[in-house]
Amino acid sequence: MFLYNLTLQAPTAVSTAILGHFSGGKHQEVVVARQQFLELWRPDTATGKLVIEHSENLFCRVRSLAAFRLTGGSKDYIVLGSDAGALSLLEFDTRGKRFVAVQFHEFGRTGLRRQIPGQYVAADPRGRAVMVAGVERTKIVYVVTRDAAANVMIQSPLEANKAHSVCFDVVGVDVGYENPVFAAIETVGGDGAQTTKQLVYYELDLGLNHVVRKWSVGISDTANKLIALPGSSDGPSGVLVCSEGCIEYRHSTSGASVHRVPVPRRTGQIDTRGLMIVASAVHRMKNAFFILAQAETGDLYKIAVQYTADEVTRIGIKYFDTIAPASSLCILRAGFLFATAMESGSGHQLFQFENLGDEGGECFSTDTEHDSVPEFRAHELSSLALVDEIESLSPVIRSQVHNLAEEEAPQIYTLCGRGARSALRIVRHGLEVSEMAVSELPGTPRAVWTVRRRESDSCDEYIVVSFVDATLVLSVGEEVEEVKDSGLLATAPTLALHRVDGGGLVQVTPRAVRHVMADGRVSEWQPPQGREIACAVVNARQAVVALARSGGHAIYFELHEQLGVLREHEQALHVGSDITSLALAPVDAGRVGAAFVAVGCEDRTVRVFALDAARSLEPLSVQAVADSPHSVAMVQQGVLTLYAGLRNGLLVRANVDAVSGELSAPRTRFLGARPVQLCVATVRGTPAVVALATAPWLCHVVQGRVRVTPLSYDALDYAAGFTSDQCAEGLVCIASNTLRILSVDRPDAIFNHAAIPLSLTPREFILNATSRHFAVIETEHAHLTSAQAARELVARGDVAESEAETLVLPPEQFGLVRSERGRWASLIRVLDPFTGDSTQIIELEDNFAAVSLAQVVFGGETFVVVGCARGMTLSPRGCQAAAIRTYRWADEGTRLELVHATPVDDIPQCLLPFNGLLLVSLSGTLRLYDMGIRQLLKKAQSVVSPHVITMMRPHPQLPNQRLFIADVQESIRLVAYSPDTHAFRAVVDDTLPRYITSMHVLDDGDTVVAGDKFGNLAVLRVPERAAKLLDSDPTGARLAFEKPKFGTTHKWDLVAEFHIGDIATSLTTCALAPASRQVILYTTLMGSLQVCVPFVSKSDMDFFRALELAMRKLWTPASGRGHLAYRSAVSPVRSVVDGDLCEVFFTLDYDMREAISDEVDRTQSDIFKKLEDMRSMFAF
Repeated sequence: MFLYNLTLQAPTAVSTAILGHFSGGKHQEVVVARQQFLELWRPDTATGKLVIEHSENLFCRVRSLAAFRLTGGSKDYIVLGSDAGALSLLEFDTRGKRFVAVQFHEFGRTGLRRQIPGQYVAADPRGRAVMVAGVERTKIVYVVTRDAAANVMIQSPLEANKAHSVCFDVVGVDVGYENPVFAAIETVGGDGAQTTKQLVYYELDLGLNHVVRKWSVGISDTANKLIALPGSSDGPSGVLVCSEGCIEYRHSTSGASVHRVPVPRRTGQIDTRGLMIVASAVHRMKNAFFILAQAETGDLYKIAVQYTADEVTRIGIKYFDTIAPASSLCILRAGFLFATAMESGSGHQLFQFENLGDEGGECFSTDTEHDSVPEFRAHELSSLALVDEIESLSPVIRSQVHNLAEEEAPQIYTLCGRGARSALRIVRHGLEVSEMAVSELPGTPRAVWTVRRRESDSCDEYIVVSFVDATLVLSVGEEVEEVKDSGLLATAPTLALHRVDGGGLVQVTPRAVRHVMADGRVSEWQPPQGREIACAVVNARQAVVALARSGGHAIYFELHEQLGVLREHEQALHVGSDITSLALAPVDAGRVGAAFVAVGCEDRTVRVFALDAARSLEPLSVQAVADSPHSVAMVQQGVLTLYAGLRNGLLVRANVDAVSGELSAPRTRFLGARPVQLCVATVRGTPAVVALATAPWLCHVVQGRVRVTPLSYDALDYAAGFTSDQCAEGLVCIASNTLRILSVDRPDAIFNHAAIPLSLTPREFILNATSRHFAVIETEHAHLTSAQAARELVARGDVAESEAETLVLPPEQFGLVRSERGRWASLIRVLDPFTGDSTQIIELEDNFAAVSLAQVVFGGETFVVVGCARGMTLSPRGCQAAAIRTYRWADEGTRLELVHATPVDDIPQCLLPFNGLLLVSLSGTLRLYDMGIRQLLKKAQSVVSPHVITMMRPHPQLPNQRLFIADVQESIRLVAYSPDTHAFRAVVDDTLPRYITSMHVLDDGDTVVAGDKFGNLAVLRVPERAAKLLDSDPTGARLAFEKPKFGTTHKWDLVAEFHIGDIATSLTTCALAPASRQVILYTTLMGSLQVCVPFVSKSDMDFFRALELAMRKLWTPASGRGHLAYRSAVSPVRSVVDGDLCEVFFTLDYDMREAISDEVDRTQSDIFKKLEDMRSMFAF
């Protein structure tokens, strides 16, 4: 087996984000790190939208980021800390649209190692030096300067190591233009000495070129974060040390003066632990600054520092607002706050400041003595307003693939998030569409156009709708109204419409070509007697009309330079077959008209003719297609591209040579059973094609690659580009007898999500195939539900029973109420995925936590069994009591009824229906249960694993004889069952101690795909000899009597292995597109969706292996991390081609692509076609 690994959706979790001017312009941008991806986001201050400008796979684990700007510069650079074992200084190349490494310096081994720097990076605020630190001991400082050519350069590294030290945070201290200083939180100890946390200043002496440990002071043992204050003329300098429940100001020049302020907490809290600050942002204004800090509960605090000269006199802290907990906060000068979400219940959000929170609320300061922790009453958003949000899937806990909606492609149902912001998300392939307006029309329209009266206009003036025997003209403004005096003929259908130079309009009807001039005069051309116009195409200076039933006769018109009217060309166009569709090429810069016209013919061909003066109407090329073209379009998408929509539902795309007009590299894709109608629109300022079949599709360019993506919307009949004051880039469409205005907000996305909110962190879910309802178990540790929190407050006597419910805040915005460790909140939910309604919620009392879930058939009736544990502890693993609750489906599968509860002596980690019974894993023991009247009846028990069995999967062909189990740290075992002795025997195990997080058994029954917690994906297969012995003896008795020293006699054969850089949480096989082969689909903890496509052709395998080797040889990621080293981070990569690396070929410049093409001995067009076919045939 040889696999092709491909990322469908990049990780949605953002580990860190930085703010700066990375393009060198006036607008601020945000660079975010998503696992191995580095992305540049631009907040559009005019529309309030987040625009993803660029995304790049660095093929490394991004650990930290910092922005710095050299003195006197106007552009910010990026300091990248990764697992590459090197320092990378990156610059965003605005011309090439990619990140470029301007400096790269290796300092250690690769991988995530405690003593290798990269976990923390910090930059001097004046851009003179950067510090790279590891978790333990190592810190390196680099001096950053410019060379004679004004290029960025770094000097030799300077070490600032400290033995037996552990680092928790590093920041650059703003000391003006004095020697650069870096502050760090460290614990120092060793040789049995007691460890204490210290705040340490490291000073870089620029004159002597060395780093010294300048100053240190003891701080709280719970200190976790540093916030650097502005210095020089902007502030007092120094740092704020954030610890549990407290923030204090420290600086080396402050002597013994320490300013400490407590972190306020909400009223009515049950847990008495102090709050930890997890994110912060410092915003500088003219002669002032303020700090926003966020606690782990999501509460934002505004911190104000008062100072005189360089001495701090007072620190004030005040509750600001509450948003979802963020990993990073960025405050933009335009008045926006960008927060990257930790949880998927709320995505990465862009807020606008309504006010600075100076009015209302109590401010706590260092001037006030606090006998207890100050409290505040949290409220709805008052100082911030949400303006945009990018959805996040992270963390993905479990996922399943079903086609419950009976659509062409299946849906991916994922359990995402944590706490009260978790959700069941339904992921569909397609772009999310916003419906802005819907209006009914008087009849059934056939086509629609939008026109502008003048070329300089930024908005469309008219929407023109064509019916069978009439044309309706609507004006675009605050209200859409019918226009009577447009000059267009309203008593005939319209075939084509366009604005022409000079301010006039050209309308083509079946019986005339009408030129409506700007002064109201009309010039009209009519076809010969008894002939009608079948189709037409018009641009600003040209028009081509095809006559019906004429054997391919077409008339060409050009705009007369002096007279300003359309004149018929002296030559006519003769094709030899009836013409079905026409399209003009876009007008290139420096030209006055289109150079080509594409003609779709009944003889199943698409022909290209020249329109320039030298080759007027000369045939240039022809492309045979599978059916007659229904419509054609030509757009500029990097290269001139011809689209042909066929009557059989196929979309054909081919490249057109800009000089010769030759067609090359045709690609075909099936869009549906309807004829494909093509319309040209604009997406993100670039031309795109909307293809309308059984579903609408958008063909547009994303980072140099043409992407064909469906729109998650109803079927449309016709569409045209639309622009207005309210909609900068939209579509005006017709569907049946309605006119609709739509917009695509995220054209760079591939999937759209529909979220069904949950109450607690989901753990597992199952589907009732009959009622199409899901049963979900949700469990939360050290938190309480709203009802539990209200009862707890009443029991403690804090509030009256009537006030308890009002005191507990809505958990959807403010999160769950924290409680002491060892407390569990858990429930079982039955929900309808179509409506999102929960038909039943069963709360587990007495500190029980649901840990496992399965659906079992006993005696022909389906039951739901839930494994529960009371007072569960994770380390050491144990519980006070455990039970298996058995429920039966009621009310046609929409509710559950408790049958009985069966006590067990250990945590029932996982459940599986097996041989008409229930199989339960208790630590390393497998136990069989049958259905009883009062409880489950124990039938058999065997010890098959040394630690804890975390996962069980049935054999696809012999589900009553064999199963696969995963141990918490001893990989996967194949277990055989003997019905005579009721014993389970492990017959095959692994040579490596894999920490399995997900697994799936392929249909052959001998191959299993598994993911582990170190980010590896492995394919294991039963050895041939063991398979033969099991076929002859299904009970595995012969294999069990072979007594090896360690484990079983037979070990898995390693078929393939690949480092994905993330934890795979679910694995399955499915077909993602109609009539496509099955692929291995897996979801990861950080929210990515990826597939492994098995090769079935040796020629394809050889091609992609050669392409991968050429890419490794000739191209290096901006991080400097070797691709082979990254994909072999834990174990050597085996039998897997990295499709993500191969698709980087799209983004390279021409010279690099040509070098790689020569290495592979293929043309660039061949490689493009292979890469696109591999993705479109098996994935998205």
